[in-house]
This record gives sequence, structure tokens and C-alpha cells, in this order.
Amino acid sequence: MSPDKVGRYKIKAELGRGGMATVYRAHDPSFNREVAVKVLPPEMLHNLLTRSRFKRELKLIASLEHPAIVPVYDVGEDESQPFFVMRYMSGGSLTDMIKKGQFSLADAALIVERLAAALDYAHARKVIHRDIKPDNVLFDGSHNPYLSDFGVAKLTESAVSATGDEVIGTPAYISPEQARGEQVDRRADIYGLGAILYEMLTGDRPYNGETVIGIALQHVNDPIPDVRKIRPDLPPEVETIIKTALAKDKNQRYATALDLARALNRAAFGDDRTIPASAALTNRRAVSQRNVWIGASALLLLILIGIFALRGQIPFLAPASTPTGSLVANPTAVPPTHTPIPTPTTSPAATETLPAPPPIPGGADQVAFLSGNDLYFMNIDGSGLIQIRADNSPKSNLQWIPGNRLVYLSRNCAFMVYGDTKQVEQLVCFNANEILEGFRVSPDGKYVAISIQRTLNIFPFDTEALKTMDTRFNLIASKKNCFYSSFPFREALWSKDAARLAVRIIDTELTNSDQIILVSVDVSNCANIGVTRIDKFPGLNFGFTNKESTKRITSFDWNGENLFLLNDDVRNNGFGDLYLYDSATLQETILNPIGGVCCYRDARFSPDGKFILFAFQRWDSSEVMLYYVSFADIAAGKPLTPIELPGRFFSQRDSLQPALRPAP
Repeated sequence: MSPDKVGRYKIKAELGRGGMATVYRAHDPSFNREVAVKVLPPEMLHNLLTRSRFKRELKLIASLEHPAIVPVYDVGEDESQPFFVMRYMSGGSLTDMIKKGQFSLADAALIVERLAAALDYAHARKVIHRDIKPDNVLFDGSHNPYLSDFGVAKLTESAVSATGDEVIGTPAYISPEQARGEQVDRRADIYGLGAILYEMLTGDRPYNGETVIGIALQHVNDPIPDVRKIRPDLPPEVETIIKTALAKDKNQRYATALDLARALNRAAFGDDRTIPASAALTNRRAVSQRNVWIGASALLLLILIGIFALRGQIPFLAPASTPTGSLVANPTAVPPTHTPIPTPTTSPAATETLPAPPPIPGGADQVAFLSGNDLYFMNIDGSGLIQIRADNSPKSNLQWIPGNRLVYLSRNCAFMVYGDTKQVEQLVCFNANEILEGFRVSPDGKYVAISIQRTLNIFPFDTEALKTMDTRFNLIASKKNCFYSSFPFREALWSKDAARLAVRIIDTELTNSDQIILVSVDVSNCANIGVTRIDKFPGLNFGFTNKESTKRITSFDWNGENLFLLNDDVRNNGFGDLYLYDSATLQETILNPIGGVCCYRDARFSPDGKFILFAFQRWDSSEVMLYYVSFADIAAGKPLTPIELPGRFFSQRDSLQPALRPAP
């Protein structure tokens, strides 16, 4: 008989029952939310030593915070019966989905990618799942997969297998070493991941004996089944992937779950760029090393806070009624070869007392960025590093938009990540032969500027309407779309008032070069008014000075008013000199804030415009470092401290594509 209540949780229905636990759907009155309560039998805790170990290990499981792990909300006992509380997953299990039919290779790859990221995260914390199976893969209402019962197999082992007489794991997915009762490590989970991959693609388990012992022996002794006998439509490399994951000898399996996911993504999507081995190793170490460098990050935060003592002394930092770019360059920086336009005299407004500084330097509390092709979120002080996507597909155009959401481009599609849940939603996908280069949402969240096949389209940011678009001709045909083709448009950035766009174009008048143009737009009357060009640069008043420069703009950012950050290409596919350009005064300044030397890329203004984030790679080194510093410190020539990250976190050619999230 089901209980009416467990702890404070009111039981509503039974969701499932197994030999080790019963799961109920329940209501949590304290937070007014639906939860899942797993109740374990009292006999699991037959002595104080076992009870103590159970609680200690369950607290470890509850500490796992990853977007693809079902979170544990609470742990407790009700009349000596242990229970723990998890998020309620309304989308059912992978078992339910497999019953509906075989998965496409692409769908299977996306699920494996997300589960692999969760496994690597847990493995870095010395937590092994031990029971990877479709029943333990649950989906939320948006069909995002999560791993559940993380580590519960290990807990049950400590509680009921003191004699060593029981084997932990589900026979259909158990690794050979588990079946033999041997010590297991992360490669047992990789075996389980390979088994459910086989089942997703074929609809059947890799081994199907008549008894529990028989199935276990098949895992130990029988040949690995050939997936292409059931699915001859699959690429040959998929057979290799599954046989590697299901190798009898754990030393012959993939070293990490992400290695399996990356191989599968290459087979599914044709992605041929892989993260270097050193970077992959760093990714696996990143979270486990956080405590080592969090102290250094805290020191950096104190340094940044001290910056505000200089506010009001630097003209650039002062408010002005008209745009001004009077930043004094670092005295040690290499000056431009042409004669710079003099810095404007500071206006009276520039010496006015500023209001109290925001609680977070620059007004940003988090940054999203890429390492290789993997997407990460991190607090602006360097803490809280977490991997969001590891699908090995090139990404670009990262942007935080209203509602705590991140938008980015990948595989000719636009995706959106929810900042609180880390769930990913596909917004729109275009034909592969139509190059999608820009997808930028306006500051008010009403419109999106889409650069596709070198045309510019301004369309309402309606997620449901966007999902109906699969070719640029759908956009052109829509009465809600503003279509422009007067320039070869690439990435576009909005002004703060959403009346202008800064767009990178390929300038046909220049050889091997491109430019930024400022254009005015009128969304309300786009049928009758085209874009009007306001400014373009580099041009007569702006030229890249480094003799090694390819004259190509590899990244740029706009404060939405008059100031631009951009860098050219000097080395390693996009690192170059860092420039500040003022469109109001037509003034160009070489910043190069680290000792006046090259090279930089991916500089971004902070939300309040007083800090910049940038990647730096010294001209005689391959190491990439990330900085978040104030213009005040740059102008004063102060020593600048990088954000502490694990060594060699970025490869020497990485484009970080960072996006700073405005603090609430």
C-alpha cells in the first residue's frame, strides 16, 4: 500500500517499483512544486556504520550539480525508512521512447552527448553511476534527457552487499567486470552508455539471455553484436564506436564518456574538428580543479572592486551628453603608424560625481564562452565553471538575451539555452547550402537580425514562427520580414535603441579585407525604406598597422552607441592587435593592454561599458589567457591579472566567442 505522506511530502501517485526502492510522485508544500520521492527499504540500513556511510554518500550524490543530472533536492528518514527527493521529470524515460521505435543516428547522438557530459562531470568527482540503463534516463517536459539514480547503485552496494554475494547493476547493461564481481571505474559507465546506444539504434538490447546469469555471462563471453546487421543504413564507423564502447577489456574502451560522444557526433553530423588531447584532458580536469584556483579568482575580484576608486578621474568612464571615446591608451602600447586624431577635451560633465558603483564589476555576473567547440558557463570571477554543450559542432554568435537565455549558432541552426535550467531549445534551422552567419536579438527582445546567404533579414523574435522557417525564401516571403540585400551582410549587432545595426561586410572594393558598416533601419516601415549607411571602418581614417596583418576583422563588439572594439588577424587564425574606434570622432586607438604587445581576440564590452573581456596570446607563445579588466586600469597602465583557469584550457587557435550576462 502506498503511503499518504513521506516526510513533508504528500504522495500523489506511485511512479515505479523495483527491488531496491519505490518511487512516488509527490507535492512539496514548502516550495509548491511537484517532486519525485524515492523510498528505500529499512533493511538497507541494518547497522549504524552502514547508515552513516549511506548518508555520507547520498550527500555526495546530492552535491552533483549538472544540467543533465536529475537534481536531488532533499535527503531524509521517515520512521527509520530512508528516502530522497528529486526533480519530477514529466517527459517519461528512455525506455518509453525506445518502445516507440528506433532512433535516428542524429537523435541518438544528441542524447549520448548530453549524458556523456553528465558522466564526465561526475567521474571527475570520483562518482561512478554503475547502473546506466534506459530506465535511468529521464526526460523533462521539453524532451531534454537527464541521468537519474546517480550513484544509487553504489549506495545500495554499500548497504546490502557487505558479504560480496550480490552483483550491482542491471543484467542487460552490466559491464563484464561488474558481472565478474571485480572493482569498477568510469569505464563501466561507458560500457552502459554503449549498451543503451545500441538499443536506441536497434530497438533491442545487445544481449538477451533467458536468465539473469545467462545474460551476465553473455556480456562476459559472447561476441559484441554487429549493429549494422539490424541497421545497414548506419555509417560503418558506428559499428566501430559501439564495439569500442562495449569492449570486453575495459582498457580497450573509450577513456572518457565524452570521447565516445565526440566520435558519435562525427559520425552523425560530419564534424571533423576535434579538441586536442591536451584540451580534452583539461576539460575533464576543469571542475575538479576549481577549488585550487578559486582563491586566485577571489583575489582578482578584489582587484577589480578596487578599480572603482578611479571612477570620475578618467574621462572615458564619466557620463557625457554626447558620445566620447577619450580613452588614453596604455603608455607602453605600440602607437599607430599614422598620426592619431587628438583626444577631445574633457567636458564639464566628465568631472561630475558618479553614483555608487554597481555591486558587480562591469555589471556582468556570468560569461558564456567556447573552448574548442564546447560551450561553458562561468561566473565572472572565474568560479562555477560548468560545461553546457560538448557536441563537437562549431558554434558562434553567442548572445545573452532578455529572460536569462543564451542564443548561439551551430550547424546552420540557432539554439537557445535557458540560463537557470541549462536546457537547450532549437529555434530555427536553414538549408545547409544557405550560409547562416548572424542571428542577433534586439535589446528589447522584439526582433532578430538574421544574416543568411549574405542578406539581412529583420524578423520578429517569435520562437514559434521561427521554427516554421527552413529556408531564407520563407523569410523573404513573410510580410513580417524586412529584407535587405544592398551589401554582402555578415554578423550584425544592434544599437541600444534598436534603430541602428553595426554589420560586418565583405567589401568588394578591397582585396582580402572586410569592414564594419553602421546602418540605420526602420522596422516599422521597412517595405519602403532600405538601410542607410552611416559610417564604415577601417577606411580613410582607420588602417591596420601591423605589417603581418591580413587586414581581416576576426572579431568585433559595439557598446551600442559610438565605441567599437575590434581586432585584425596577425597569427593563429584570428589573434591580432586590439583597437578601439570611436564613430563619433572617427578616432582610432591601439589598445594592446598587455605590455603593448600582440595578440588579442574576442574583446567584449561589459554591460556598463567600463570593463572589457578579452583573450590574449603573446606573440611568442601559444597559451591563451582570459582577462576581465577595467578601462581605468588600462588607461593607468596598471598590471593586469588574468582569470585563473586550468593550464592550457584553450587551444592556440580557439575563438572563445564570449558573451557577458548582465547582472540582474
